Amino acid sequence: MKTPPPGMNRRTFLQTAAVAALAASVPGLRAQSTPAPRFRNLIPPDRKLRIAGIGVGGKGSTDLLNCASEELVALCDVDFKQGSPSFLRWPHLPRFRDYRQLFDEMGDDFDAVTVSTTDHMHFPIAMMAMERGKHVFVQKPLSHTIGEARALKAAALRTGVVTQMGNQGQAGEGARLAKEWIEAGVIGHVREIHCWDQRPVWPQGIPLPEPVKTIPSTIDWNLWLGVAPERDYSPLLAPFKWRGFWDYGCGALGDMGCHLLNAPFWALDLRGDVRVSATSEGNSEVCAPKWSIVTYEFPERNGRPPVKLIWSDGGKQPPVPKELGPNATLPKGGVIYYGDKGVIMDGTNYGSSPRLIPEEKMRAFTDRPPKRLPRVPGGIMADWIRACKGGPAPCSNFIDHAADLTEMILLGNLAIRAGQPIEWDAARGVCANLPSATRFIHKNYRVF
Repeated sequence: MKTPPPGMNRRTFLQTAAVAALAASVPGLRAQSTPAPRFRNLIPPDRKLRIAGIGVGGKGSTDLLNCASEELVALCDVDFKQGSPSFLRWPHLPRFRDYRQLFDEMGDDFDAVTVSTTDHMHFPIAMMAMERGKHVFVQKPLSHTIGEARALKAAALRTGVVTQMGNQGQAGEGARLAKEWIEAGVIGHVREIHCWDQRPVWPQGIPLPEPVKTIPSTIDWNLWLGVAPERDYSPLLAPFKWRGFWDYGCGALGDMGCHLLNAPFWALDLRGDVRVSATSEGNSEVCAPKWSIVTYEFPERNGRPPVKLIWSDGGKQPPVPKELGPNATLPKGGVIYYGDKGVIMDGTNYGSSPRLIPEEKMRAFTDRPPKRLPRVPGGIMADWIRACKGGPAPCSNFIDHAADLTEMILLGNLAIRAGQPIEWDAARGVCANLPSATRFIHKNYRVF
């Protein structure tokens, strides 16, 4: 283990990382909707938000472009080759490899951070930012474990900073239409939901790659590993193919669940106790499966009837609804809601286009429910920036939405990894029937 840089001793880091291990026992972390706190450290509406980008290659570069109308003050990436498009776009900005050094040297110079790193580093970076009073935008999935999601929710309540997860669909029109239609009873009580996606498009169901002794000079491998176990470098892990390995990513479900499951989660308030079972091929201690089918069974709650949600990936798809007619096929990803009185289908990955099926019903659907939910102009990033300047709470903030959505999604991975059905006790944050599953709810952290 290497010595942390100045300003971040081992004790401090261990205390920060250990928050996740305590998450299940902290009051207020139960998987319930909680009113947003009064935000702190807000900036005047007429001033630009000062932002530091952490993880600025790939999706991180897009995130920075989406907030480039504000004031970017620093860039941080453990891989300078990956980060080079952002470095070239903003050559005048200071560059860092280690986010801790960024906070120590420039913490007084920015108000907020974007976190667009590998999944396993979302929690330590976001937690440090929040503890230092910085507003945070974190790419999906919010966290690597359920314990981390609960800890970040608690930190948002405690610190009062503005938070947002980067699941774009939650800011879109489609998610609002689906919720408004379902709550208005357009298709009656929803009893079953199917969600599917073609991913993974990276290797899964494989062993760990053989190590390569020569590490490219552009990457700091120790920093890339971060809190993950120490392991030799391989180009089959970094920069792109890490997502299928459990030490770094959350597999296909973790990647796309925050998009495809978002609208069903919101429309039907899929929080709380649930039974989750899974079938898959190729899952192991180190790698997510080639494909999986995950079934969530939510009991009756708050006047809603029981509902079953089935997730499929890796080329698996649900049966084609009879409402689509003979010889119909399904798109590569989408959502289908089966109600007592009809069917809604959205054939997009981001929940952007719900429609009644068959098409004749959609054409006849002229007396539509009123648009009672607030709309989000400008998208997910603009929503976060507005909130940092005193606007409404962001649509995918950690407290009201993102942490609980992430928890539901990661319960699917928990069932895959446990290899048997789990009975989730949301109040206690445990699998009531499988205490050994705790090792997937929390994890150990390497000091680096």
